[in-house]
Amino acid sequence: MTRIGYLVGSFAEVSLNRQLAEVLVAEAPGRAETSEIDLRPLPLYDRHLDDAFPAEMTAFKEQVAAVDGLLLVSPEHNKGVPAPVKNAIDILTRPPKQGVLSGVPMGLAGASKSRFGTLSSQTQLRGMLPQLGVPLMGTPQMTVQVTDETFAEGAAGAEQLRRRAGHYMEALTAWIEQHAARG
Repeated sequence: MTRIGYLVGSFAEVSLNRQLAEVLVAEAPGRAETSEIDLRPLPLYDRHLDDAFPAEMTAFKEQVAAVDGLLLVSPEHNKGVPAPVKNAIDILTRPPKQGVLSGVPMGLAGASKSRFGTLSSQTQLRGMLPQLGVPLMGTPQMTVQVTDETFAEGAAGAEQLRRRAGHYMEALTAWIEQHAARG
């Protein structure tokens, strides 16, 4: 069984990205076991915490270390990476030489009402994460422009998203398995 942890980079009560994560998880292949790794309890990272990481940060890192790969489902804030996502990345790579993110295969997904989905923030993450040693899945990409039909039960847009999500999750699971076989 391939263990995939998923992170939702939105704290909104009604979140398009949480809805997208739910669709992606529901369409994961049977050989994938998914579990959310929650960003909401994390305090803001500060380098002064390196000497004594708070329990929430340590537990978060342990959860990430226990999976075979990650799925990051995140919005875009002001054409960039949202603060909770950047904070999580900082925590996962600290303290020096004690990070758990390097080598963990990852896929990116995001939903927005913008015509380009979350392309700008994903582009920033694609520039940052490989430099931290994260193998990122290149294709297929999962940027979703949300319309009234995207998550509406029985709507053509929702059915299209479900099929796309199944294709994406199959590819992500294979990507993670490929990297686990090399490790």
